[in-house]
Amino acid sequence: MPTQNVNLTSELERFVKSVVASGQFKSASEVHRAALAEMARSNEERRLRLERLRHEIQKGLDSAAKGRLTEISENSALSNLMDGCFDRAISRLEAEDAELLS
Repeated sequence: MPTQNVNLTSELERFVKSVVASGQFKSASEVHRAALAEMARSNEERRLRLERLRHEIQKGLDSAAKGRLTEISENSALSNLMDGCFDRAISRLEAEDAELLS
């Protein structure tokens, strides 16, 4: 396995030492690998969410191009529509997160 030298702030060094001392990890290298693996997972999750968002935006644009539009003339109607969209989006994200974690 390739070796890399890492310079840590004193705060991060104390953190690494504390998690090793607690027995969560056997060495500083394990802590570093776990942190990088989490960062990689987080980046992949972000990439997938962006991809999904782009897909949903394209679906909306395609619908609009086909004339499937809804005119909203009152602020309360717009607010209700946005709240509903937000609730559905959160539900979808929670379901996707649950799928990823299982």
